[in-house]
Amino acid sequence: MVDDEKNIRDRLTHFLPWSEVGFEVVGAAENGREALELIKKEQPHAVLTDVMMMEMTGLELAKEIKTSYPEIKVVILSAYDDFKYAQEAIHYGVKGYLLKPLMKNDFYDAFGKMAEELREDAELQKVNHFYEKWNTEELMLLDLIKGENLPNYADHWNQQTQSFKVAIFSFDQLFKETSTFSIRQRITELAADFWNRYQVPILFYGNSLILLLTDSAYFSKQALLPNIQKFVDSLQEELGDVFKDKKNFVVGVGDKACTYADINRSYNEAVYAYSYKYFNEYETVIFYEDVSDNNEKGNNKQIPNFMMDHVNKIESLLLSKRKTNEIAEVSEFVTHFFDSLKQVSGLQIAETRGSCSELIIILLFRFKEKELSLPSIDHQQVLGKIYEIDSLKELKRWLTQMLETMSFDLSKSEEKDNNRYVLMAKEYVKEHYQERITLEDISNHLFLHLAYFSAIFKKETGENFIDYVNKVRVEEAANLLRKTDYKIKVISDMTGFQSHSYFNKVFKNETGMTPVVFRRQQKR
Repeated sequence: MVDDEKNIRDRLTHFLPWSEVGFEVVGAAENGREALELIKKEQPHAVLTDVMMMEMTGLELAKEIKTSYPEIKVVILSAYDDFKYAQEAIHYGVKGYLLKPLMKNDFYDAFGKMAEELREDAELQKVNHFYEKWNTEELMLLDLIKGENLPNYADHWNQQTQSFKVAIFSFDQLFKETSTFSIRQRITELAADFWNRYQVPILFYGNSLILLLTDSAYFSKQALLPNIQKFVDSLQEELGDVFKDKKNFVVGVGDKACTYADINRSYNEAVYAYSYKYFNEYETVIFYEDVSDNNEKGNNKQIPNFMMDHVNKIESLLLSKRKTNEIAEVSEFVTHFFDSLKQVSGLQIAETRGSCSELIIILLFRFKEKELSLPSIDHQQVLGKIYEIDSLKELKRWLTQMLETMSFDLSKSEEKDNNRYVLMAKEYVKEHYQERITLEDISNHLFLHLAYFSAIFKKETGENFIDYVNKVRVEEAANLLRKTDYKIKVISDMTGFQSHSYFNKVFKNETGMTPVVFRRQQKR
């Protein structure tokens, strides 16, 4: 737990239901540097940190954790609804960006998912233990695909004259749904049994089965595809329902490598090839030679101009529909957007996701500058969602829905959207006006900095928070003066005033008369 304000740090540590989501707080720090010392000592599974802190900010801490402790999951908790922070957080591998005050639903959602990820990580540790038992051939294949320790294999492979080609069966989708070691081990056994008859070395690495094809007779599509289908059939026969859905795996095949030192290139090409499942969810076997032309279009300098043209078009469309109080039809725009993107950048996953993110971010900032409210958009989840989506078809559907939601909000934006912090503060006063309430109390309750809360309350309501508290108390006191015979001092105590004289002063300022005169007039 990392926050530079002790009260907030203590509340986060002691008052959130950590045990219910499977966590235990092992330490708390007031800045990033102190947190790094604790991390080194305690080796936690997760870190929850504020953004703005002295010494080292939360984002700087996240960057350091990503570098030195990549296995630790980081969640940002911030009072700042700012896409700059959210975008940086995603860049540093942050698992969540939550807004203060932390709602219980957001807490359960973020840390419940994280607990599940940690359980999956524990399952993968079993796999790592399995890797420790690899034989010499598997270790050699791992080095070859990584391009490491190549001189160790020079004597062996220089005597070989054959070429090589790498094929990868990626089971990422399968292990999202069922990450069990037994299935992983069974796939490895079936693969060894099937591919050994063709003298093809195999390696199960991460969520992928890697084949090193060494017989050029099997390099062509015509020769390789039937064998891949036979292997898939054997998996379906042995593992049943797990492999009924073709979406559960994809095969990428690299180009030919003429020397053993070039196997790493063929491997990278195979990885690149199977990533193209993103653009065609019905394709299960993808050859690098079929998609490599798209790679030449990457980093196209036309993209900035292309982006601003499309931002201007959709902004104009959404604002024009706002004036007529209608929801914009955006599906045609989305289709044109992705078609145009394909022309300037080719089928590049990074460019596609990045351009989609940029479109949304620029629109959100422009509407924010125009003081147009978009209450239906969860700003903290937008960027993360784009990178979670694993197909172009789903990304198109999501972007269409997002733009239609913006259009809906803009059409309703004449109705003022009260700041949620202010609404929560007012609710707190309504429930606790009998008690002592200070700016510090309410700021701690909302997990906000005192000055920040004071500023937004004044901006939204036009009055100071303490003046608002006094107004509520006077209204309650006036009600008691009308309906009861309690002594005025008792009513003063019941409505949270710390002294009788202060009560009289505030009451007169609010009503224009003292409590005594007010009661007398009400009794007439």
